[in-house]
Amino acid sequence: MKKSFESKDLVAILIPMGMMIGCIIGIISGMFFWPDSLGGSLNAGATIGFLVGIIAYAIFSSKEES
Repeated sequence: MKKSFESKDLVAILIPMGMMIGCIIGIISGMFFWPDSLGGSLNAGATIGFLVGIIAYAIFSSKEES
């Protein structure tokens, strides 16, 4: 029973965690590759992280229902 609660918590945190990791990757890549447009790389990183989080959410939530 405890395992189902832990997996629900994991599924609930996938989208914000993806956005945070995407922001971190965007900041790091913006510092080295595009120093003039740090805001753009931060925005792109958050968007890509959001997309990855939604995909992971869809995959894990479909596994939960099965």
